[in-house]
Formats: sequence, C-alpha cells, structure tokens
Amino acid sequence: MEIIQTKRLTTLQFQQINQLWNDEYPVNLKDRFGILLDGAENVHHYLIEGEHKDIVAWAVAFEKDKEVRFSIIVHPQQQGKGLGTLLINRLKEDLTDFYGWVIDHNNDKKENGEHYKSPLAFYVKHGFEILRDSRIDNEMLKAVKIRRRT
Repeated sequence: MEIIQTKRLTTLQFQQINQLWNDEYPVNLKDRFGILLDGAENVHHYLIEGEHKDIVAWAVAFEKDKEVRFSIIVHPQQQGKGLGTLLINRLKEDLTDFYGWVIDHNNDKKENGEHYKSPLAFYVKHGFEILRDSRIDNEMLKAVKIRRRT
C-alpha cells in the first residue's frame, strides 16, 4: 500500500483521524487528537487509505520540546496486516532519533467497552528502547516514553 505524506490535513482527513483516535485509544483520551499537535513544529502526516479513500492507518512525526515525536493509529480491521510496520519503517527512513509515549498496561477501556491493548510489545519488536524513568502518570494517561535511534 502507498503512504501519502502531507504537512496539512484536509478537514475530512482530520475528522477521519479523530474518529480513528476516538475508536482506538482509551475513552479518557477522546477528542484529544487536535491537542496532540498544539505547539508542534515540522509536522508530517503519513496516511494509508483504503479502497474507498478512507484513512485506514496514520502516523505523524513532529517536533515538540526540542525532540522529534510520533504517533500511529491503525484501524482495527486493518491491524495485523503490516500497516503499522510499514509506517514505522517509513519513520525510520525519514528520522534518525524519535520518541513516543506508549500506554504500557491493559487497564483502560475504549469507547466500545473493550480493553485497550498496549502496543508496547510491537514497538519493542521494532527496535524501540523503553525509557522506564520517563513516565506520564495522571488520571488521564499512564504511559512510558520510548525512543528509536537509527
């Protein structure tokens, strides 16, 4: 599948990614997609579209607090098909040192009532280092920072 790269999302693309975000992340992160990029610079979106031009996988890389960060979401019906790996590999090609925050437990619930499954093992499999001393631990989010150096 082809990865489309863009610096700016259309309104429809933003809405589709926000819906993916709300469907896939824990309910306590609902509608926080737009906040992710507040104050970010050098934003690059990576989109994979389905056959009906709907976004089935998305990644973003951006600069914030003097470091390059990323986020990825893959539609649940597209998980296990290599799209996350495709996006990670593209990020590895484009970036040398990048960070992300990963929920490292399975305690949170998604909007549909299912438990959110931590993707930490996926990132470790792809060569990310877990920075155990860097954590977010509040009512909204409990996550550990990860880093990938290429």
